[in-house]
This record gives sequence, C-alpha cells and structure tokens, in this order.
Amino acid sequence: MNYTISLVLFILFRTSLVCYAQEPQDFNQILNADIDIELKEQKIDSFFKRNAPILSALETSDYYRQFGLWYFRNWNKNKNKTLLRKAILYTKKSKENRSHLDNISLSKISYNLGVFNSKNSDFFAAIDNFNEVTEICTNERKVISTYVALGEAHQKISDFHKALKNIEKGIEFSIVRNINYQKKIVDGYLQMADIYSLMGYKEYATEIQLNIEKADSILNLVLYDKSGQKNRIYQIEGNRLLKTGKYSEAAIFFFKVLENLHPNDSINRAITHNSIGVVFLRLKKYEKAMIHLQKSILYHPKLTLPYENLGDLYIAKEEFDKGLYQYQKAIHYAVSNDNEVKYDDLISKEKLELAVNKYYLLHHLIQKANGWMHYYDYDQGKNHLIQALKTFKQADELVDIIRFESTAYKSKLFWREQGASLYMKAVETCYLLQKPEEAYYFMEKNKALLLLEDITNEQAKENAKLPVTIAKREFTLKQAIYLSENELNHSTTNPKDSLQLIKDKVYRNKRIYEKFIDSISHVYPIYAANKKKITVLPYSTFNATYISEEEVVVQYILNKNQGYGLLTSIAGSVFFEIKDVPILQKNVLSLLKKSSQPLLNQEELDMYHKNANAIFQQIIPQEVYDVVKGKKLTILPDHTLQQISFDGLTTSIQEHSYFIKDTEIRYAYSMSYLDRKNQFLHYPKYSFMGFAPVTFTIKELGDLRFSKEEVISISDMFEGNTLVGEKATKSNFLDTINQYGIVHLSTHADVGDGTDPWIAFNDEKLSLNEIYATKNQSDMVVLSACKTSLGELKQGEGVMSLARGFFHSGAKSVVSSLWTANDKSSKELMIDFYKEIDRGATKASALRNAKLNYINTHNGSELSPFYWGALILIGDNTPLSLSSGGFDWYWIWIGLFVIVILVVSVFYVRRKR
Repeated sequence: MNYTISLVLFILFRTSLVCYAQEPQDFNQILNADIDIELKEQKIDSFFKRNAPILSALETSDYYRQFGLWYFRNWNKNKNKTLLRKAILYTKKSKENRSHLDNISLSKISYNLGVFNSKNSDFFAAIDNFNEVTEICTNERKVISTYVALGEAHQKISDFHKALKNIEKGIEFSIVRNINYQKKIVDGYLQMADIYSLMGYKEYATEIQLNIEKADSILNLVLYDKSGQKNRIYQIEGNRLLKTGKYSEAAIFFFKVLENLHPNDSINRAITHNSIGVVFLRLKKYEKAMIHLQKSILYHPKLTLPYENLGDLYIAKEEFDKGLYQYQKAIHYAVSNDNEVKYDDLISKEKLELAVNKYYLLHHLIQKANGWMHYYDYDQGKNHLIQALKTFKQADELVDIIRFESTAYKSKLFWREQGASLYMKAVETCYLLQKPEEAYYFMEKNKALLLLEDITNEQAKENAKLPVTIAKREFTLKQAIYLSENELNHSTTNPKDSLQLIKDKVYRNKRIYEKFIDSISHVYPIYAANKKKITVLPYSTFNATYISEEEVVVQYILNKNQGYGLLTSIAGSVFFEIKDVPILQKNVLSLLKKSSQPLLNQEELDMYHKNANAIFQQIIPQEVYDVVKGKKLTILPDHTLQQISFDGLTTSIQEHSYFIKDTEIRYAYSMSYLDRKNQFLHYPKYSFMGFAPVTFTIKELGDLRFSKEEVISISDMFEGNTLVGEKATKSNFLDTINQYGIVHLSTHADVGDGTDPWIAFNDEKLSLNEIYATKNQSDMVVLSACKTSLGELKQGEGVMSLARGFFHSGAKSVVSSLWTANDKSSKELMIDFYKEIDRGATKASALRNAKLNYINTHNGSELSPFYWGALILIGDNTPLSLSSGGFDWYWIWIGLFVIVILVVSVFYVRRKR
C-alpha cells in the first residue's frame, strides 16, 4: 500500500516536472504562432494565469519582456501605434515585481522601455528609463549604447547641451574602459555633429567639423563596412558647407554621398539630389539645379523639400505660376497623399493639425507667401498680395498648433528662428494692402506670444480653480528652475565636475516641473486647455479701451533691414514704412552713446540734436507728429528702438527741442500684455517700501550718497517704510517684496555680460533669474538705478532686462533707466515724480512733469538728456493713492461690515413694520 502511494506521488511529481519543462516551449509556441493578435493575447494571458503558481518572478518578468519585444518588432514592420503601446504595456508588466529582479534583468527591461518610449515620442519617460540603465547596468557595451540613446532623447526635446553631455559620457566611458566599440563611438561623434548642426551651422561650424574629423579618423582604422557612416560624414559636411555659403565645396561632398549609396536606396538618393539641387540653385546654375531636383522627385515623389526648392527656382526665373504650383505641391504632400493640386489652394485647419512634419510645412507656407509677394513686385497685381496675406494667416494658424504641441524650450527656439521673420513679412503685406487692423494683429503676435505665456498660465490656474496648495507647488517648482539656472550662470569658473552637477540640477528641476504639470493637467483638464491659449487683444477692444480724444498709440515692428510703424488715434490710423533701416540702426547706437554722457560744449550739443532729429524724422513722420502732439502717447518699440528714450528725441535741429515738451509718453511691451496685466488684482499689505543701500560690500561698487536722502524724502512724504544702509540687504528685499504696492530701489544696477543683468543690495547682487523666481503685488516698481531697461536683445522676445523681470514677477508698471543714471539728478527727478503722483497725476504725466521741471530749472551741460532722459515708464498708467496709511484694507473691511449691518438693520425694521 505504501509502495503504491509512493509510486503515484513519484509519477505525479515527474508529470509536474515534465509540464513545467514544457511551459517555456508552450509560451514560445504561442508567441510564434501565426494567429490573430487578439487570440494570441488571450492565450498569453491564459498561460500566465495557468502557470502563476509555478513561475518565478524572474521567469514571469522575462516572458512579459519577450512579449513586449514581440509587439515592438511587429510595430517595426507596419508602424501601427497600437502595437507600440502594447509593447510598452507588456514591458512595464515585466517590471512590476522589480524587488525580485536582478540588475541584469532590470537593465534589459529599462533599456527596452527607453527605446519603445522614444519611438512613441514620450522622450521624458525614455530619459528616465535610460538613466536607470546607466545606474545599474554592468554590460559595458550596453552602457555606451544607453548614453548615446540618452543623447538622442535629449536632442528630441531640444535640450541640446544635455544631449551633447550624455554622448560625451558614452564616448569617454568607452575610451577609459578601452572597449573595442568603434562603430558606436563613431555614431556618437556623428550624433554630436548633428546636434551642433541643429544649434546652428554658422555658430557651431568649428564644432561640427571637429566631430566629423574625429569620426573619420576612427573609420580610417576599422575593418567593418563603414560606407553608411562615411555617407553620414559626407552629408553633414556638405550641409555645413552649404549653410556657410561654400557652395562649390558642398557639392563635392554631396556627390561623394551619391557614389556610395546603393542604387535601390531611393530615399537617401532623393535627399542627396535635393541637396545638390540647392547648391546649384544658390550658384544660379538653374539648369543643373533643375536636373537634380527632378531626380530627387523621381526617386521619392512625395518628398516635399525638392518641390519647395523648385518653387524657389521658378520664382528666381520669374516663372511665378510654375513656382507657386511647386510650393503648393510641397504643402499638399505634407498633408495629403492625393495628386490633385491647384496653386491657389488653401489647407484646412484640420489638415494642418494632422500634418506629420509641421516645421517643414510651415517653411513651405512661408515660402509660398513670399512667392506671392515676389509675383506682386514683378507685375503689381493686387490679388497676389491678397493671396500672400491668406497664406501668412495659415502660417500663423500653424504657429499656434506647433506651439501647443511643442515643449516650452523647443517652442521658444522655433520662435526665435521662424516667428519674427514670418510676422515682419505679414506686416509688409498688410502695408502694401493698407490694412492697418490686420497689421495690428501681426505686430501684436510678434511681440506678445512669449510675453503672454506666463501670465496665461496664471490665469489658467484661476480659471481651473486650482487648490491653493497646488498653485503654490507649481510656483515653487518653477522658482527652483530659475534659481538653479541662476546658479549655473554664476558657476562658469567652477571645476568641470561641479559644473555638471549644477547642469544636472537644472535639468532635474525642469523634469520635475514637466511631470507635475502633466499630472495636474490630467486632473484639471480646464487648466491644460487654458494654459496654452495665447490670445491677442482684439483690435476692436484695443480701440475702445486705449484710444480716445486724448490717447494715441504708436507701435513698431523692426529688424535689421526693414521696419514699419502704426499710429492708432480717434481720427483713424497712419500706417507707415521706416526707410533706410540699416542707417537707423547706426543712428540709434550713436544716439545711445551720446545720451549716456553729458554734452559739454556747443559742438557736442549740435551733434546730439542732429542725431536725435534724424531718428525722429525716420520713426515719427510729420503726419504722425501732427496727431500725437499734445496727446498722451503709448509707444510699443521694437528691436533697437527699445534702447532709446523717445523723450530725448528732437523735433527739429533747434536747441533743446525735445519731444517730451510736446507729448506725454509711456511705453508698453505689447497691448495684449498690458491689458492682461490690468486684469489682475493686487492686494498688498502696505503702501510704499524704499531701498537704499548707500554703501556696498561688493568692492567694485561705489557709494551712492544721494540715494538715502531720495528714499527717506519720498517715505516721509507718504509715511512709507525704508530699508537703508546695512538693512538694505538682498534677503530683506526678497522677504518684503510681495507686501508692498510701490517698491522703490535707489541703488546700482547693470546689464552684466548682457545675458545676466543684476541690481545691487548692500551685501549681494540680485540677478534677473532670481527676480523671475519672486512674486510681487506691486502696482509700480521704481528702479532708480543704471541700465535697468537694458539687457540682451533676443529676436522674437525683446530685451531681457531687469524691468522685464519685475513685470514677470507681478508688477503692473515699472519705472526704469536706459543708461547710467546720475545720482544727484535722479534724486531730484524722483522726489518731483512722487510729488506729482501725490497730486493725483498719472504715472506718465508725473514723470513728464518731473522732467520738464528739471529742464526748466537747469542750464548748461546739466540740460543734457544724460541727466533727465534715462528714466522711462513701462506699463500701466493709472494714478496711485499714496496718502497716509496707504493701502489700509483693515478700514475698508470695517467700512464694508458697517454698511452690511446698516442694510440688514433697515431690512429687519421694514419687515417688522
């Protein structure tokens, strides 16, 4: 009996072993079976349920990993996104019991997830996956591959410096460990060359060439098939030479690419023939260009680039209909696969949204619009301008789509490259058609898009009614980004390893912020919908709100070569072109130099007046001057016009015929930004705070002996608070800035190296990034210091000044300076300014009256604009209340409470009767 039981148990045990041994084969049979995907999923799920008791965590993980890999391989064949999502899903399942997995298994899973997420365009998730691999992987070749993959993922989110750093790490790792992995190292150098190309062929031509040479030097020593990598070298070098204007040399490298390509490699042959076509187009060898562009199309009929280049070719030959037809083909094939094309077609917004490569599509649209304008230049046909304007409007729609879909950094990078030129050409079209209202829109879009991003985010939080804790968390995370960027700006002299730690911190803070925004966007969809909804102030609202019998607005759009101005008044618009813009740019630089020093003799005075009047005539034509004289004028300057004081321009060559004598002037970054700022309500606890360090522990800064008298005089006038001398520290400023309605700083400031302006306190400097990291409740910030309206001029963004920083952190208006202020005259101007404010004057009127009073009470060299012209008002112009007690909300609430009690009492008495 016992023997029988033992025998049965032995047979059952052997059977279970056989079954267990067959399970992997069972899994592989299901995986490789030629059956429907849904059925395969069911069988795989059944396999896991059936064998759950006997499968180890390691085996379960490995099977899920294999299943994910199977999905990825099938996605690779037909590019069905559903398969890729399944690959990610099952690969994630393989990681669920990670505590039971060894580092080898975890690194395989994380690497696969990194690759899959990259292919799914979830680059932030891919970066997290690849970072985990670098921390735990022991396979040295896999580590190198992971660093290169990390670089590619960072490149995709336009974090180029991080991309370069990771690829460098992979290459250094290989060299230090002496790993014979030349192919991957060559790929790394070529990837770095590609990244530098994206950053700018002209700016980084040396770095591109250096990385190509390093890759080529390795390829000369290897035995494997290097034709593919050689071709990449030739292509990158050809592009570098093409972009830097060395066309004939570029052609040599492109022909080398053609020699090495396989006859059946139609895609790369199409790309290379297109590049050669561009070379000959630039050399104006149109017949040769035509041959290669047509060959490109022959190899790949739906590649859009050769069609655009053919469009350029035909336009250059003044065959405009043919050129426009080719542009339309490029646009058409970017959004559709059918073959019916008409050259005056427009694309629906739905198709714009579905386009795969929107950056190429935008360029096609801009080139087509420019083609219509060339057609107009040729025969003056008004319809060509109408078509150009329609196309520019489509390009503008696409800009919004691109911006909505892109990361913040990528959006900003694109904006600097494309946006500014797009809107200048659109304004030019409006000028030729004399459509001032439409020009207003494009001028506003040119200035307002990036300005409005942060303020729109604040409104989105209000609209979505985000809980206070979440709103505070959002600000804290954004603050951490600014502070870490500031740390990086001031750490250029640190050791290399230390510098890298700070760069890692900047990236980590940005990544945490992105994750947080993604998480709250899912929970609060209204916030996500409103966050990127950037809208320009409608012309009708602008006209009704900011234009009156007394108030007029002049706005400008300017670049290095052309410019336009638009005056809007109650009587209508004056739309004008600025002639000889390169000469204007030289005159502006000359005037800035003359303004920033006293005029010591008659010769210097005459030169100044001549310079100032030449600029005035260029940017304020007579018909504009006739309207703005005696009015309240809001000016929206652009480009280098942001660096001059319009007050100090002269209306004639007569001595002291300053524009300020005719007009009250204030400035704004954009009307849309000004209007949105005015919608925010401020609730400061106190009225006025003045800061005057007087002396400085920073060695290079001298004493400001008049600054103490300046802030105390103003404070006594209105019973405000002051922090003077050693109390005027950076930490005290940061602790109090959010509590005051008016903040006045009388101190030193400068633009630094142009990219990092600062303002000084007794113990430390406060930088622009640190100002971005603060919040204030100020109706007005007064920067009685040097060059607080100057900074780096960024195309498509404007001047990165201290004034802009205070607007970013909450201020409604800022009084700032355009050059080094004189301590004594600044004190006089400021005291008079506040006296005028106390009498009920608007801020612009108060500043003008203070300047006029100075002009009328001084003579000789002290009349130079150097002494009085630097200070300007930017932003809101409403009067301020600075009477005793300031913003005493306590008494306001008491008053409201008394009114409520009275109303309730009256109601009760009446009801009782």
